[in-house]
Amino acid sequence: MVSRRKTSDLIWQEAQHQQLFDLIDQIETCAGDGRVFARLQQYAENHFALEETYMEILDYPDRVAHIEAHNKFRVELDQMVASHRDFDDTLRASLSLFLSEWLTRHIYGVDKKFEAFVLASKAK
Repeated sequence: MVSRRKTSDLIWQEAQHQQLFDLIDQIETCAGDGRVFARLQQYAENHFALEETYMEILDYPDRVAHIEAHNKFRVELDQMVASHRDFDDTLRASLSLFLSEWLTRHIYGVDKKFEAFVLASKAK
């Protein structure tokens, strides 16, 4: 299971990541159903749009690579949705693994770099 921190201790970016942690919990505890795909896609679009807006406003130097990573997530999630008709145990395991790996690589990697840039910015 992914390590979680209280939302009140986080900046906006990490507060939004908490929503992804909550979706993973729903998937892992069987509380989710096929509608979790729609919630994941909505989460991704809203979160990525906000991050990408901040990157543009702050002229973030690594924004092209960061946006490419967002686009890869979008494509991979869309492919998962398209390849499964039922929210079964196989899909639940695949989706949980995919999201956990995403958290490790993206959120604790490139998002932390962006977070440090935002915190150091005078425009934050």
